[in-house]
Amino acid sequence: MSSLSGAKRNLRERSEKHLRNAVLSELGRDEPSTVEPYKGKGGRLWSTLFVPVYRRVPWAAKEKAMGALGMTAKGWKAPERKPGEPWRPPADMADRVQALSATAPKAGAATPDAAKAKRGS
Repeated sequence: MSSLSGAKRNLRERSEKHLRNAVLSELGRDEPSTVEPYKGKGGRLWSTLFVPVYRRVPWAAKEKAMGALGMTAKGWKAPERKPGEPWRPPADMADRVQALSATAPKAGAATPDAAKAKRGS
C-alpha cells in the first residue's frame, strides 16, 4: 500500500470515527444513563473544527472533493437520485413485473419439483 493510499485511509477512518461519535453523543444526550460516555484522548481538532465544518458543507462539494482525492468507489454507477430524495421504482418496473408474472407458474399449478416430490423420486 502506498503512503498516499494509507493517508487517505487514515483520513477516512478518523473522519468517520469523529462524525459517528458526534452523532451518538447527540442521540444519547437526552437519554438517561448511569455513566458519562467515554471520550478518548486526542481528537479535539476533529471534534471542534472538522465535524461542524463537515456538517455545513453542501453534499455536492463533498462529492467533488472525494472524487478529486480518488476516495470514491469505482466500477459502479451512482444512483440517479440525490441525497434526501425518496426512493421511486424504476420507470420500467411495471413491465418487468408483468414479464415475470407471465413466466411464473400459476398459483396451485403443479411444478415439476412438486410432481417429483409427490411420486417420491
